[in-house]
Amino acid sequence: MGELRDIKRRVGELLDGLGHDPDEVADTLEAAGVHGVPRSNTSCAIALYTAAVMRADPRITSVAVGPCTLLLTLTHPSGRPGGKLVVQLPKPVRGFVDGFDAGRYPTVLRLQATEVAAAAEPAATSDAPGEPAPTPDLSDPAPPVAAATQ
Repeated sequence: MGELRDIKRRVGELLDGLGHDPDEVADTLEAAGVHGVPRSNTSCAIALYTAAVMRADPRITSVAVGPCTLLLTLTHPSGRPGGKLVVQLPKPVRGFVDGFDAGRYPTVLRLQATEVAAAAEPAATSDAPGEPAPTPDLSDPAPPVAAATQ
């Protein structure tokens, strides 16, 4: 049982060290290069950060985050399932999770493929001088067929 307490203590210290308020937590995650998906318990910024830092411990197989807790799935060294371990999120981390899920921390958000494409598209097209030309529609790769002449 001492091993479980050790894991729980280490994860608790990791979470406590993220910051004293939600904004500090966001700053720490940004500095670490973490980008997560809001409302995803396994791909949110906290889950990704915790999983990356704790990766050296082969007993931890997955990390999931809820509004108030972090859930670790464990494996015994023999490979058998080791159960689940629940760690309470410190108040600043809970505040960050709430704000992150609401989109208040864009510096640690991972853009989805559709959002990346939308961000890359020009907002409007114009033929006016000095304005970018409209982007051609490349959805039909076949070249136009020339009319037959006789």
